[in-house]
Parts: sequence; C-alpha cells; structure tokens
Amino acid sequence: MSGTLHSHDLALLGPEERARFSAFRDGVRGARYAAVHAAVRRLLSGLLGCGAGDIRFGRHTCPGCGRTSHGRPYIRVPRTSLELSLSRSGPYWLCAVADGIRVGADIEMLRPVNAERLTRLTGAVLTGGERSYMAEVPAERLPAEFIRCWTRKEAVTKASGIGIEAAMGRLDVQPERSRALVRHAVGGCPADTWTVQNLPTGPDHFAAVAFPA
Repeated sequence: MSGTLHSHDLALLGPEERARFSAFRDGVRGARYAAVHAAVRRLLSGLLGCGAGDIRFGRHTCPGCGRTSHGRPYIRVPRTSLELSLSRSGPYWLCAVADGIRVGADIEMLRPVNAERLTRLTGAVLTGGERSYMAEVPAERLPAEFIRCWTRKEAVTKASGIGIEAAMGRLDVQPERSRALVRHAVGGCPADTWTVQNLPTGPDHFAAVAFPA
C-alpha cells in the first residue's frame, strides 16, 4: 500500500478515525491509516448494504482493564451480526470478518531485531513449549519465528477481546503447527478454546487468524 493520501479516502472516515488520522506526525503512516480504514469501509458496505461513510464503529469493554480504548471492535451502525478484526503493519493490512462468531486477525512485518533484544522478548512472552521450539530453529530464522509466534498470540487475544492485557507468556500457540487448537479463557468470553492458523503471506511478513474452535 502506498503512502499517498487521497481526499476520497479521508471523506469516508468517521469523527474518531479522522481524529486518529490527524494525530499522525508521519504523513506516510497517516495516509496508510486513512486508506486502510476507507478500504475496510468499502468492503463492509457491500456486506451490510449501506454507504461506506454511513458505517459507525465502537469498541467493547476490555475484560482485563475495563476500558474501551483497546477493546474488541464492533460495527455500531448499522446493527449487524458481523464481527471484525483489523490489523496493520507497515504497508500491509489484514481484515477478518465473520458472521456471528468472534474473530481475531494479526499481521506483522518482519523487522531487524538484535540478538540481545530477541533473547529478552523470548523470555518475556513465550511459553516453555514455544521456547523449546525456538531452540531448534536456526539462528538466522529466529527473528522470523518469534514474529510468527507473536502474530498467532495477537490473533487469539484479539478474538477473546483482552488484547494487550493478556499474559502472553502463558498463552501457548504451538508455532510448530500451521493450524492448532489453543486454550485461552477470558472472563466474560464464551469461548475458551480457539483455532489459530497461519495465513499465506510474502517473505517479509506473517499473518494469522483465530476463531472459536
């Protein structure tokens, strides 16, 4: 996705999205934000049978902290049973939509990580089983495999609604499997077992989606 801002994208955004767009100091990042949210609105308008600019979004309360700033997003207007999850990373974006079931999606662009930082991150957010998996990975693949683990964890926690409040170090997403059943229980969420699976991507990013098993 390019970093060029188009006025027809900006015109579709709601008040909160425009406020978020205005907060970007980096013009490229701001343009990408506007383009992604406009594209999602256009896609949803075909499913909802309404104008792209008429859609209004909200956020559920986070079951971890009780705030709505990072709660699970939902379509407030028009009323619908569709659930959605949106993720952005650099020039890439991913939106998952499901009818009547929770869904979580995450996409992450690969970035350089030095060995010391990678060791700290691995100890902080990976389970014992995931660290055992990483121990068998060639050194040159360690950053990519860490991102694969992280992407899968993000997808699951976005689906459950707890997001960044989750204890990532206790959530085992079985990175050795392309598709796996993952235990993850959150208060107020009806599901406690999730299917998480990798999505096909290019060589410089990873993506995953999660939904109730």
